[in-house]
Amino acid sequence: MSSAETLGAAALVGRSDLSRAVDETAVCAQSVDLGADLFEITFVAPELARLAEPGQFAQIEVDPGRVPLLRRPFSFSRADREQGTVSFYFGIVGEGTRRMAGFKPGHRAQILGPLGRGFTLPHSRGRSLLISGGLGAAPFPLLAERLSERQEEVVWLNGSRTERELYPDHLIPPGTSRRVQFTQDGSAGRVGLVTDGLVDWLDTSQRIYACGPNPMLNAVHSLWASRSELPRPELEVSIEAPMGCGFGTCLGCAIPLLDPGHPGGDGPLGLCCRQGPVLAASALDWERLLRQPSHLE
Repeated sequence: MSSAETLGAAALVGRSDLSRAVDETAVCAQSVDLGADLFEITFVAPELARLAEPGQFAQIEVDPGRVPLLRRPFSFSRADREQGTVSFYFGIVGEGTRRMAGFKPGHRAQILGPLGRGFTLPHSRGRSLLISGGLGAAPFPLLAERLSERQEEVVWLNGSRTERELYPDHLIPPGTSRRVQFTQDGSAGRVGLVTDGLVDWLDTSQRIYACGPNPMLNAVHSLWASRSELPRPELEVSIEAPMGCGFGTCLGCAIPLLDPGHPGGDGPLGLCCRQGPVLAASALDWERLLRQPSHLE
């Protein structure tokens, strides 16, 4: 990726502020096994708790040895400034997450963060629609909490393949106005894809936040773009990409962006860790993005 391309990407969507990041020695306070290889782990990390914003992520050293060599990226699920704790919701998908699932209270880990660009919080009250698919629920507890603090009406559409893979309803912040579950096998809530519920809320929401597999986010964007009535609600998506360093050095998380000045042509490449992971859905070149291999497969 050329320097011209990265500069162009920065001009289009901005960059994260690395000056706020800290590398903190965190202590595991608890690790909750939620079943189906899903966990929520909490660390005592006062500086991270003070700085973290919804949608940002951290790079966690899951083992100080050589395997795995690189830290792993995780979205902040909670950040309690008073208690000085941060939490991360994750599933076991590889060696790094398998090792982190084995953390016990007292375990120490180096955590670098907060990194990346998070969700844009509203300046005026309205309705915010949260749409999560599977592990895409990870950044939404913190987002829902911060939105509720602003007296925002929060509706959360929470979807997965089965009931066991849903983010637990009892862990959703109490300020959430309404929660609607979707499962593909019909084991809980409504039968179908979580994107099926977007039609019911699209015309009455001022903001939409979505996180999940990139094909799901593309479906959300397509439904949003097909809305004939203008103005459309603001739509931000938190996308997934393979990250090595988390701060723009390794260039492993390149994502294709649109260039408004050259419609129809290939736009610049951005970095998920610097221009994202949260972006305006309209800034992404979805056709090129979906041609990239998934790092979770």
